[in-house]
Amino acid sequence: MPLEVVRVGGEPVAVLLDGREFACEEETGEIVIPRNLLAGIRLSAIPIDITFKPVESIEGNVIHVQSNVGLSRFSAGSATASVEEWFRRKFWDGEVGLTPYVAALRQAIAEHEETYETDFQDDDDYIFLHYELTLTQDLDIQAATELVEGVIGAIHKRADQLVARRRDGLLGIFDRGSFDADLSHALSDQKQRVSLAMADIDNFKQVNDTYGHRVGDAVLRAVAQVLSNRCPPFNAVPYRYGGEELAVIITGTDAQSVAQFRRVSSSGRRKALL
Repeated sequence: MPLEVVRVGGEPVAVLLDGREFACEEETGEIVIPRNLLAGIRLSAIPIDITFKPVESIEGNVIHVQSNVGLSRFSAGSATASVEEWFRRKFWDGEVGLTPYVAALRQAIAEHEETYETDFQDDDDYIFLHYELTLTQDLDIQAATELVEGVIGAIHKRADQLVARRRDGLLGIFDRGSFDADLSHALSDQKQRVSLAMADIDNFKQVNDTYGHRVGDAVLRAVAQVLSNRCPPFNAVPYRYGGEELAVIITGTDAQSVAQFRRVSSSGRRKALL
């Protein structure tokens, strides 16, 4: 059965679907509809001034939601999927604090090629985070919802990785475990260009044997600082790979920029050791 929009004064007030009426939220234009009723309906069938919010079920006044996703009409080659995440501090029971977790979640959204943050609010009790992604195919609404939920899952997985990062106690940059997790994540995205730079301090053992470990530690910190200072313009992150070996993961950067990073970092390391 095709959906029918009920309008009053030209404004949508409800949608009729499968013999049931679903009210339209006046301020947002959102309509909550059970997913099973949307089978076979494509994004292009969504009215242009309405956002569909597929949910698991509606039982009386109780709405069962797996992911808070809103879908707009597919038009001119694209549709928008909006995602809302909200947290209440008094109910947060994660292994880390809510503030660092949300910071990691926002970074994961920024890292994901297809998503972008649209709103963030923190009133000390609640945190609201909104982000969107663009759908470039006129999918069945159920398929579109599953695709978006896959992206949400990937973002949360990445946020868990980010919040679990640990810094090396001596150098202040991320440690080997963080390197392994970040490299694995970067390589899992086949669309993303990934480069790896390694730095190994020559004759480091001689420095320790001649001047002592305190000087050796100072040399390591100086090189790590140089790499840290050079990383931000190149979308790069430094790590202590092990011993006197340092590593940098560079993502989303072309070969010319990677070569430039290598030149400025090599020059900086030489100056740091003078």
